[in-house]
Amino acid sequence: MAKSITLSDAAYEALLREKGKDMSFSDVVLKLVEPSKRKSNFSKYAGALKSGATDLEEFKKHIKKDRARSTERV
Repeated sequence: MAKSITLSDAAYEALLREKGKDMSFSDVVLKLVEPSKRKSNFSKYAGALKSGATDLEEFKKHIKKDRARSTERV
């Protein structure tokens, strides 16, 4: 069953940029909203970093500094 929807010009253009030659707009929408596909994209990186506790603490310090700098700019 097909449904008609209304999109802004900007939304249509964004979907059109995502659409491949062999894709329908329905395919594009499903690709963008399916949580299982997004999850699988990230799951392939699970366990990729094998850092020790010292590396993790150093990484946390860098994140904290970056967040502080970002907050100052706002």
